[in-house]
Amino acid sequence: MKDRKHLTGQEVEKLINAAGINRNAERDRCLLLLMFRHGLRVSEACGLKLSQVDIESRVLHVQRLKKGLSTTQPLRTDELKAIKSYMAMRKGDYP
Repeated sequence: MKDRKHLTGQEVEKLINAAGINRNAERDRCLLLLMFRHGLRVSEACGLKLSQVDIESRVLHVQRLKKGLSTTQPLRTDELKAIKSYMAMRKGDYP
């Protein structure tokens, strides 16, 4: 059985920082962080809605596409900060 290759914490940090300063940087940083921490697939991350984030309870409700399982996962402080930062930047035409 092959060893599974994965990113180190430092590599993930570099990836998140590489999101840059473009129009979608806050969104991209937020999604990359959530994908890494919560093991989201691309399609799951792209399908996230703000209604799935409960800031007061500090949880993320995820509808898993594989096997259709729903999970509720705790959000860390830096994840909440990234979500709030994205929400503050988000305007009517923002993705």
